[in-house]
Amino acid sequence: MSTLTEATKYTIYGTLFGLCFPVGAIIFLYLMGDIPADLNPVSILANSHENRLLYIIDTAPFLLGLFARFAGIRQDRLLRFSASLEQQVAAKTASLRQALDEAKQANDMIVHMAEHDTLTGLLNRRRFQNELEKWMLVALRYQRTATLIFIDLDKFKYINDNYGHIAGDRYLIEISKLLTSTFRTTDIVARWGGDEFAILLPETSCDAATEVANKLLHLFNNAEIDLGEQKWRPSASIGIALFPDHATDLDELVTYADAAMYEAKSAGGNCWRIYSSSPQEIERVQEHLQWEGRLRRALENDQFLLFYQPLLRLSDNTTPGYEALLRMEDRDGNLISPGLFLASAERFGLSVPIDRMVIRKAARKIGALSQHPVWISLNLSRSSLEDPKLFEKIEAAVRENSLRPGQLHIEITEATAREYLNPLRTLISQLKSIGCSVVLDDFGHGPSRQFLQQLPVDMIKIKGDLIQTLASQQSTQTLVEDIVAVAHEMAIRVTAKHVESENLLELLRDKKFDYAQGFAIGKPVEAIEQQLLFSA
Repeated sequence: MSTLTEATKYTIYGTLFGLCFPVGAIIFLYLMGDIPADLNPVSILANSHENRLLYIIDTAPFLLGLFARFAGIRQDRLLRFSASLEQQVAAKTASLRQALDEAKQANDMIVHMAEHDTLTGLLNRRRFQNELEKWMLVALRYQRTATLIFIDLDKFKYINDNYGHIAGDRYLIEISKLLTSTFRTTDIVARWGGDEFAILLPETSCDAATEVANKLLHLFNNAEIDLGEQKWRPSASIGIALFPDHATDLDELVTYADAAMYEAKSAGGNCWRIYSSSPQEIERVQEHLQWEGRLRRALENDQFLLFYQPLLRLSDNTTPGYEALLRMEDRDGNLISPGLFLASAERFGLSVPIDRMVIRKAARKIGALSQHPVWISLNLSRSSLEDPKLFEKIEAAVRENSLRPGQLHIEITEATAREYLNPLRTLISQLKSIGCSVVLDDFGHGPSRQFLQQLPVDMIKIKGDLIQTLASQQSTQTLVEDIVAVAHEMAIRVTAKHVESENLLELLRDKKFDYAQGFAIGKPVEAIEQQLLFSA
């Protein structure tokens, strides 16, 4: 019987000799269709030289998932067991073994695909959570520590939208290689989803965790990833949560790491934050997590409102335009300032749908005021500049409401414009082709001449802190005078923001400002029709 495969084992069943070995689990039921099956062992053993299946069943009865394959040969005929029959049995056994091996390989591949990210090869979110949960159970029992790190890649959407998804995939693959080459074999690295990664560092203290975070930032900042069209230096926002210091529950630990990562993102990215378990921080995290539902409901129920603040033309004291300012109405009818929810909207990917809603409402308002030659400006978020359908939405709003050239102004902050300089040039050209004006908001962060030469905008709004110190600081006056002079050379109008005192208006005229905006000019109101009627 030496020719039988190593997997074959011999067993004595009563007075009968048989070949018995485990050949599969219940997942391989499709293999059973080729071989007769019988629940009765006696029936199987009564048939000589015949391959049969025996289901293994407990007393429940419950199929345990293994079956036995018999060559029913009576023991008194064992000595007459021919070599040819031995070869036949061996061949059939080997054939079945090969089929099972192939099935196991296919199953292993399916399991691997179900537990790993197909792009990067890292563990996926589900498998990582399972590993994290198992480790936490062991850690609780043996009083071990660990660190959970969340990583969000800065500007990934910009890469995807401007260089294509192939470049974005390449970027993720290279980031994954950087991560796997950095951590210990005992650490667990996973792609959490999109441009986010998760890392479990067993047996790690707080000091060691922050050291790892600093190492990651240094690694990213000194790497160059080839995107095809250009090389990109990565950066990331990193959140850290500690086990068991911050949480011993999986969901809580994940929430805290995510909240810390969000804090790093809100701070401008390319930095790390560690979760603080102070009562104030816990309350802040809980409030932050509630915002997603509130914002989605507000979008669904049309609870976002636009209020309009007038701009004063300093040359003739008229009001040619307004800025649309966003407010959210809660269940009790109270108005919520955007400063309380815009960061959460950005974090939860809701800035783009909110901006699209603002575009539609502002355009409808202009259309409803067709008898009054006024313009309305609206602010776009950073995320909207990464929205491939942004121009399409603006163009549709202009067309549907029959807006005239110059009636819709699109505002973008200087900081965002500097970050998205190249795609913004294209967008400005598109906007001007349909009669929209472009405004740089919060201007005054850096050298102005070269920057303004690259962007053919129609207006700049000088940021409020410069305006508020204009009367008291000579250095501010010099800076503002230079900005205004450069802007006027390029036929760009200049607006002063946050004008809180009427006494400042004369100084603004002296400094050649074109417009003023602030509470001294007028507070934001929802209905401007009466104001326009009165001014007419």
